[in-house]
Amino acid sequence: MSSHLLSVRSGRRISPLLQFRVWQFGLLVALTAIAIVDIRGYCREPRLIVLASAGYAGYVLLCWLLWHGLRRFERRLGPVMLVSAYVIMMGTVFLVATVAYLLIEYVYLGGRFL
Repeated sequence: MSSHLLSVRSGRRISPLLQFRVWQFGLLVALTAIAIVDIRGYCREPRLIVLASAGYAGYVLLCWLLWHGLRRFERRLGPVMLVSAYVIMMGTVFLVATVAYLLIEYVYLGGRFL
């Protein structure tokens, strides 16, 4: 069954942004488990755990929104270039977010800049 043919029993169509496939739910569960293990093993302070959890949740939301935004350019770019652009952008965002978190943690735990 095509994802475009799915509809709610009332006859309304489901927005393409709200349609998930089974593999996407499996990936979501796997990434959530990895994030929980990473947060538990690394963080010592409750406030930093909340910050890291919010960061992971925001990153997942950003990944989802960016993918749906980039899909509009699939015809122009082609699938390989689309995935390449997506991976590069999300890798850059993850690197910047990780550095920002480490700086926040350093200052929170008593370190100083300069």
